[in-house]
Amino acid sequence: MNITRKLEIFAKLAEHEAKRKRQDMQDDLDKRLKESLEQTKKYALESAEKKLELELGKLAGMQKREVARHENEARKKLILRREEILKALFCAVEKMLEEYTDSVEYQEWLSKAVRSELDKNPGAAIVLCQKDYEALGIQEARHSSEITLGGYKLICADGRRVIDNTLEARLALEYENFRGIGSIDDE
Repeated sequence: MNITRKLEIFAKLAEHEAKRKRQDMQDDLDKRLKESLEQTKKYALESAEKKLELELGKLAGMQKREVARHENEARKKLILRREEILKALFCAVEKMLEEYTDSVEYQEWLSKAVRSELDKNPGAAIVLCQKDYEALGIQEARHSSEITLGGYKLICADGRRVIDNTLEARLALEYENFRGIGSIDDE
């Protein structure tokens, strides 16, 4: 065999070996690139998932705050409406009481109640509204502009104790009792 032929065979073997090594290197590079892309993809997905969870958490918090704000607004409106209804109701009751104070039944009740109080509390003073003062004509009585609807206040002889049996006081007490029943905040 001649040397040229040997060199050609050697060159072909070297070329074939170089191609194989190049292919191995290319395969290794492709494999590394694929692994690197998979790692990058995995990292990007995990990062995106975390950001998405964070944003969803923020949105859920915003939604809760918005719902709470709407609930508070609705509660305030409900309370205001309830107060309007209560005021209208008690205005109607006050008007009915004014009409009642013009009745014979009221005058009889007031006269009996005042006489009973004066019998139980000698030396006490009775305070009435101007209209009732003029209608009853009781010596121990006085009149006050503080009493507008009717009823009476009894001031004991010691001057320290006052019994407030005015219609205004009773109405105010009923108003507060009525307001306390079924409070919106109890729910």
